[in-house]
Amino acid sequence: MDTQLYDTVIVGGGPAGLNGALYLGRSRRRVLLIDSGDARNMAAGVMHNVLTNDGATIADFRTRSRAELAAYDVTFRDDEVTSAGCDGDRVVVTTKESGTFQARTLLYAAGVRSVLPAVPGLADLWGRAVFECPYCHAWEVRGRSFAVYGGNVPSECLAATLTVWSEDITYLADRRVLPRDERDRLVAAGVPVVADGISAFKPHPAGVEVIFEDGRSASYGALFLHLDIEPRVDPLRPWLQAPDLESVQADERGRTSLPRLYVAGDLGRNMQQAAMAAASGGLAGMAINADLIREDRPGSLPEPPPPQPAR
Repeated sequence: MDTQLYDTVIVGGGPAGLNGALYLGRSRRRVLLIDSGDARNMAAGVMHNVLTNDGATIADFRTRSRAELAAYDVTFRDDEVTSAGCDGDRVVVTTKESGTFQARTLLYAAGVRSVLPAVPGLADLWGRAVFECPYCHAWEVRGRSFAVYGGNVPSECLAATLTVWSEDITYLADRRVLPRDERDRLVAAGVPVVADGISAFKPHPAGVEVIFEDGRSASYGALFLHLDIEPRVDPLRPWLQAPDLESVQADERGRTSLPRLYVAGDLGRNMQQAAMAAASGGLAGMAINADLIREDRPGSLPEPPPPQPAR
């Protein structure tokens, strides 16, 4: 067991966790950042919509970020957190290989998992010819024909949004009967619907090939879809007692209704973009620093608003 008492343990080394570490490090806080290295956006390989880093590889961004943080009291552990909970005025974090750590606060920025539809071949194309975020990836495939998969999660709004980048968009319903409002939005956007069942997706020189159940195929320059997501909060379950962190987030700075637990990034409110996730990490860092000052010097800062009830 590491005997140091950290001001904050941060779980997750993406933009949210790294920027939280930067804010806290520059606030003269002792920080431990634990990262398992399997973030959701690793499949894409690059990041976009972050000034001075538009198109930077994710691996390079993380390496440069860690190098910048070397100037501060920030320690890194490449490991997986198996449990985290509160014991009085301490947070206890246990990892798979590095042991147990104690801190005054925990910033949880481990992100979410994307749940791809169970269609053969889709996972192999994820991040290369199959995408979710148009703002992150549509520019690179602009002007090509797009397919939008709406067989699991309704994606008609995504299809309408994509008309900015392509005039040739097809909606793949994969045998799902579309409710009238969904179909009406597609008609309004000028997006035709193919209702046929899909048996597989395959690589194609143009981008992606769709194999239909009747043996027909069609190729597109890219495929977009909305995904279900799973919050990566298993290590927190006994402490959290809620399905996710968004439901216990108490304010816009990442405080939760559980004392000493803060959230940033994809697990928080509307932060599933790299730049927004980084901003949320900075906000959480400021909240943690302010709360630690308040704990050490009662009355020196005004109290934060009371926790909001879970939604």
